[in-house]
Amino acid sequence: MEIVASAEKPDKKINVTPIIIIAIMIFFFTSAALTIMAVVFLENVYKTLPEPQELADIQPSLVTKVYAKDSSLVHEFSIERRFWVEIDSIPDALKYAVVAIEDRRFRAHWGVDLKRMISAVFGNIARGGYDQGASTITQQLARNIYFTQKKTMSRKFREILTAVQLEKYYTKDEILELYLNTIYLGSGVYGVSAAAQQYFSKNIKDIDLNEAAVLAGTIQLPEHYRPDREKNLERITIRRRSVLNGMARMKVISKAEADSVSKLEIPNEPYVPISTIAPYFVEQVRRELERKYGSNMLYNGGLSIYTTLDPQAQLAAEQALKQHLDTLQRTQNRFFIDNARAYALIGVSRDKLMSNFDSIYSANAKVFDALHDSISLRKLQASVIAMDVETGAVRVMIGGKDYSQSKFNRAMQGLRQPGSAFKPFVYAAAMQSGFTPASVVVDRPVTIDTWRPENHDKEFFGEMTIRQALRRSINLVAVQVAQETGLRKIVDLAKAMGFSSNLQAVPAISLGGCEVSNLEITRAYAAFGNQGLMPQQYFIETVTDKNGKVISRHTPESRQVIDPGLASLMTSLLQDVVMRGTAASIRSTYFFMRPSAGKTGTTNQYTDAWYVGYTPQISCGVWVGTDRTQTMGHGVTGTRGAIPIWVPTMKSLHRNLPEENFTYSGGLVNREICLTSYGLASIYCPSSYAEIFLVSAIPQECTIHSPNAKRDTTNVLDFFGTQQQQKTTNGNNLMF
Repeated sequence: MEIVASAEKPDKKINVTPIIIIAIMIFFFTSAALTIMAVVFLENVYKTLPEPQELADIQPSLVTKVYAKDSSLVHEFSIERRFWVEIDSIPDALKYAVVAIEDRRFRAHWGVDLKRMISAVFGNIARGGYDQGASTITQQLARNIYFTQKKTMSRKFREILTAVQLEKYYTKDEILELYLNTIYLGSGVYGVSAAAQQYFSKNIKDIDLNEAAVLAGTIQLPEHYRPDREKNLERITIRRRSVLNGMARMKVISKAEADSVSKLEIPNEPYVPISTIAPYFVEQVRRELERKYGSNMLYNGGLSIYTTLDPQAQLAAEQALKQHLDTLQRTQNRFFIDNARAYALIGVSRDKLMSNFDSIYSANAKVFDALHDSISLRKLQASVIAMDVETGAVRVMIGGKDYSQSKFNRAMQGLRQPGSAFKPFVYAAAMQSGFTPASVVVDRPVTIDTWRPENHDKEFFGEMTIRQALRRSINLVAVQVAQETGLRKIVDLAKAMGFSSNLQAVPAISLGGCEVSNLEITRAYAAFGNQGLMPQQYFIETVTDKNGKVISRHTPESRQVIDPGLASLMTSLLQDVVMRGTAASIRSTYFFMRPSAGKTGTTNQYTDAWYVGYTPQISCGVWVGTDRTQTMGHGVTGTRGAIPIWVPTMKSLHRNLPEENFTYSGGLVNREICLTSYGLASIYCPSSYAEIFLVSAIPQECTIHSPNAKRDTTNVLDFFGTQQQQKTTNGNNLMF
């Protein structure tokens, strides 16, 4: 049998061509995909980069400062507490310290330090994590201004690209200036100027090498290194040493200097915030600024606002108000205790509750607040506003006892009945209609429909002149004068003098039965002291931008609301109120001896107490009461309730002002008036006094004492007077 050998199968040859083609295709498509992804990524990165105009005009948020009339700092508005300072005003020590610790090759690179970046990458790999950064000062600036602190690849690319662009737009000094003014340094402060104030209570130009090294060391981890926290002291001490060593390696200080400063204590003298005086005034300034410039400019623009505020007088007014209200509040506390029998509710004696009222009330507030006559309804409030008579510049404003508890501005927004403080406008309208200070009215009972007004003391005094009636604040005379003058004329005059509230031509308006604001009535009184020119109140004198350029300057405004002669005549009448009327305590008790004029006001049940008065320089109004118009207790009149606040305020306002007398206009004349007939006195009148009149309203001659008058000759002296009486005719005069 023949065995036939099987033929060998030939080796299969592998065709690599398809594999190569596939590999190439994979590489091509992968490369294309990566390229597309890279392009899309870069395109998205570029889309989120700052626009050229943003790069060319960096505007960091800056603090807006509010200054008083004496240039003292009153308040700050900001989101980020930052004060801009030019590079030349920053000490070299601080500039070198920052560069030494944050970016030693700052002057050499073009926004990105490749050498430092590569070194950081390998260092982080060796340590198995993120241990050191490589961001230059320019990159940090880009991040601080345009991006977040979140660590992502896209943010890092944007940061690098933006840093390169910034280097094209700005010089190294400009970049450093921007950086030092924008970095966050802990405690809510941004920029080295704010930090120097916050941690050392110093102007940035005055910091030393030790303080500079501490600030520079704080940049990396601000809250971790800030020097005003005791737990940070060891950390910032080590960090300061690193800063000083870096400066020594740069040869900007010697090794000996670095060693010497490293042994010093960490500087720490925290800034004490400005006092919170005049919160109602500041709030009004804020409203005006926000309305005019917008909230962004107000809180970020670094404006300097120079206001009309007199801080010393404001403080005096605030202290007087609080002290006086605390005194008056004890009466309200007593009403509450007795009316509600509050002591019985908690099982304590009346005397114990009265003597420990605040603490006991606080401990039982829920029980007491539920009462129909809660002390919350009897909390006394007050408002004060004072302005320059000529310009309207507001020097003092208080809108309530405690701004933190109530933002409602009672000086500008509160409408209350002024009581007798409104009478000057009644009499001013009467003078326009032919009445004179010597016009005689009988103080007698008056009934108008069902209304029966009364005098304060419920008595009647018979015949008296307008001057006497205003001086003594006689209600029934004011009512009769208003009726004869015409209620519409009174309302028209009041509106011409700036009262914008809804005044009604009703009989009660003669006694202040209307609602006005403290601002309105104080401004109107200013017109009496300013020859009939009523000033427009204002709070802001000048506004400058962050570079000190004036962008707004106020020009005082006023308008003629009454005749100059009438204004001067009313001032004469209101001076009499201070000299010997219801406001005489201003001189006799509180010793405010400057020439002044004004009027007290008290409403029914003693719910409102007013005093509005003025000197030739300042007009000031004070209101005291409760928001719910509760009685303040018998006897709390304008004299007792408001004058004790008015006088300390005015004394402080006039501390640096020369004493001036009121100037009377040429529309008035002096005449002697017979004390019997109140007509023009003749040589036959036994006694007379000097009075002033509008030239258009001079009284008739005396009809009782004259050669032709019918008289009882049994006593000639009654008609001609003794020789001595005739010599002293002018003894009681009101010459101007």
